[in-house]
Amino acid sequence: MNLSGKKTYFVAGLIAAAVFARIAGFIDDRTYEAILGILGALGLGALRAGVTKVLQ
Repeated sequence: MNLSGKKTYFVAGLIAAAVFARIAGFIDDRTYEAILGILGALGLGALRAGVTKVLQ
């Protein structure tokens, strides 16, 4: 599976899934915030990798 150019979209989808899980009551606020912290860092890393690739 080639994720080239799709990593940021993948992380955005995971964030949407976390939002759904929180709204549906599957996870509590503390877990939700931890998930968003991790996914936010991953999303920024994916974005940085994409920008670096474009600028080369």
